[in-house]
Amino acid sequence: MSRRYVLKTLYYQSTDSFLFEGLDRLAENSAMGALYGSMERRRLDAPKCHPKTRLAVIDRLIDWMTGRIDGSAFILWLYGAAGAGKSAIAHTVAEMCEQRGWLLATFFFWKTASERNNESRVVATVAYQIAIAIPAVRDRIEAAVDHNPRIFDQSIDAQLLKLIVEPLHQLQSTGFSFKYCPFVIIMDGLDECQGTAAQSDIVKSLVSAFYRSPLRVRILISSRPEVNLQSTFSSSAVRRHLSQLALSNEYCPNEDIYRFLEDSFEKIRDEHPLANHIPSSWPSSDVLHELTVKSSGQFIFASTTIKYVGGDLFELPTRRLDVIRRLQPARGEEDLPYAELNSLYHHVLSKVRNVAKVKQVLEVLFVVNQSVEEGTVHSTNQMDAFLFWQPGDTQACLSQLASVIECDAEGDITVLHTSLSDFLLDRTRSHHLYLCEETILGDCAALAMRHMCQPVANKHGELS
Repeated sequence: MSRRYVLKTLYYQSTDSFLFEGLDRLAENSAMGALYGSMERRRLDAPKCHPKTRLAVIDRLIDWMTGRIDGSAFILWLYGAAGAGKSAIAHTVAEMCEQRGWLLATFFFWKTASERNNESRVVATVAYQIAIAIPAVRDRIEAAVDHNPRIFDQSIDAQLLKLIVEPLHQLQSTGFSFKYCPFVIIMDGLDECQGTAAQSDIVKSLVSAFYRSPLRVRILISSRPEVNLQSTFSSSAVRRHLSQLALSNEYCPNEDIYRFLEDSFEKIRDEHPLANHIPSSWPSSDVLHELTVKSSGQFIFASTTIKYVGGDLFELPTRRLDVIRRLQPARGEEDLPYAELNSLYHHVLSKVRNVAKVKQVLEVLFVVNQSVEEGTVHSTNQMDAFLFWQPGDTQACLSQLASVIECDAEGDITVLHTSLSDFLLDRTRSHHLYLCEETILGDCAALAMRHMCQPVANKHGELS
């Protein structure tokens, strides 16, 4: 009796949680951190919408998914500036879809995570989730993997066809109905996928795979409105299947930001260790309105403000709020929507004790890592070794930037706000904090030479 036959028999006699070998291979080729409910995203405190905020946007998305509006558009592009709250909306919508039985799959791109900053694992990750969401299609997806184990090395078009489209169509041909509810795939942060060509290919491949499909699949894609993506979504092949939703003032972000600030400051007043030194009326409604205006419609300013004000257990939140309020006003409309975010980053970074040393860490994180395939330094220990520092130096540096960069108990470094790199690599925004890529890569080469000249210990611990 063949091993394959035994496995098939075991499956049909076992509980529904048994995974085929093909699904195991799918899992191996998937980026599990890209799932909206993954432990990786939970560890990063993945954003989701604050209660009773973004209701108009979410209602608009639900109407599109259910076909009440733009019924012929099976792709919706949700776009907005950095910090506008796209990921929070995508996460919240994913939760709602899962609760209603609509969710097929999610993929949350993240430019500093090697498994989810490129296109190589996208289709496998989506196919794996579909196999879990629709158990009846599992054996068909497994058969596709068994038939061609090298499918993961083929093009996105080929993977979509063999791992998703054909198995779903085969299932439909057996009488399985996809008409009773929408089936939703959510891809967030497409602009954080490496390579503009790869970003475009993902969109075009999805259109090619599903535009003739009778299945009620709805694909929500969120990103910044980068020029290359504007061009892709406006192309004739994509445009006729597309609905668009811009996170603009039409959806009253200021009302939501005010509500978020109001509730968050209340939590600080209730839970901060120094709460007995915080007046019950702090901050006033005028200050909340002031901060709302300074947010310029971008949630990142409000969320970073709260993390800075209430994030240090040994600092009075009232004093930290005064730091925020002394920020200079925007220089003009040409600075928006980043003007106030620039000011906040300037203030956060201006409080560090050794700016030059902190900048060395930021140079490695935002220039060296992005210039080397798969990155080189992702933990405080690696950073100390790379820079020839004493153990703990990096941890001390980054502890001063807790509102924008996180170090966990194992020393893993996580950038909480991807727009920080945009800020630091643009001289017109960061000024004296500017990170010059050419200079940094030259310094990196010198460091590499220094490492090469270091004596190497043999297996007996003796230097050679």
